[in-house]
Amino acid sequence: MVRTATVAELAPFSLAVLRAAGADEPSAEAATWAMLHASLHGVDSHGIRLLPWYADCLRNGIAKGTPNITVSHPRRAAALVDADDGLGHIAMYRAMDEACAIARDCGIGMASIINSTHFGAAGAYTLAAADAGFIGFATCNSGAFVVPHGGSRPIHGTSPISLSAPNPGGDPFLLDMATSSVPWNKVLRYRTEGIELPQGVAVDATGAFVTDPNKAVALAPAGGPDFGYKGAALGGVADVLGGILTGMRLSSDQDGLALGDTKVGHFVMAIDPTLFMTLEAFGQGVQTYIDRFKTQPGTYAAGGPEWERRRLRESEGIPLPEGLSAELGDAGAKAGVPLGF
Repeated sequence: MVRTATVAELAPFSLAVLRAAGADEPSAEAATWAMLHASLHGVDSHGIRLLPWYADCLRNGIAKGTPNITVSHPRRAAALVDADDGLGHIAMYRAMDEACAIARDCGIGMASIINSTHFGAAGAYTLAAADAGFIGFATCNSGAFVVPHGGSRPIHGTSPISLSAPNPGGDPFLLDMATSSVPWNKVLRYRTEGIELPQGVAVDATGAFVTDPNKAVALAPAGGPDFGYKGAALGGVADVLGGILTGMRLSSDQDGLALGDTKVGHFVMAIDPTLFMTLEAFGQGVQTYIDRFKTQPGTYAAGGPEWERRRLRESEGIPLPEGLSAELGDAGAKAGVPLGF
């Protein structure tokens, strides 16, 4: 039987491990809530399984535990957030807060984040915007680990794109996708849990598709063997907004294998729906759109499966497979924090 844990059990453990590794309270809180967002919504590749890795990043100096995050406003509708090489989560929450504040005034706001690191699941930040009544968008590029369609040498990262839309009467619309076939963290999770990969999502050093996660050295773009050019194009969007526009680096200039680069760029945007209609009317439109899928059982709008998993996990707990439990136990031992669940 797979062990489970609640948010109430995982949160204090995560906070204690991160603080022991050198994170200040705001950084530890932001990372913890971003990871628990992912775990609750079933995005386990970016959930609490990343806690040991983030703690190691802090100990090894990849990320600063006490960053001096600064914000400037180059123009009225834009913010520039310097993450000071801290954990990416706190910089992203700050950037989305800034974008939403600007959108309250201008109708639309955006923020460019520089000198950052890995931020986990992009949906954590766009959903924060939706919860505040805004359409939220987020993307970033990342270390090259995705081959171009038909290629064998990585050019793009897994580079996520997320958009959330508020819905006062129900679940927000929530898109959070890697532009690769799957996130690389899913490959790592499958290695830990001994699960075979789906066909057409990962390749070996020759560019041949493999299903053994231990033989995978790179990922295919979303769309797989036949339509991967679409995922590759979306990876380009992430590079333009997350790498070029921020003045940071292209995915191909980062170390995809390390998954721990600093000087990473992110981009967020917030749009106020009340520019054009009331929030209630906008929410009704979102709900009508979502309801159309319910007439075809087994189909979902983006975010549908995640909201179902969230309700299930809030009632039954977040599953912790044996391999993950062992990794969390080791992380706790390093930090002098008992697992306790």
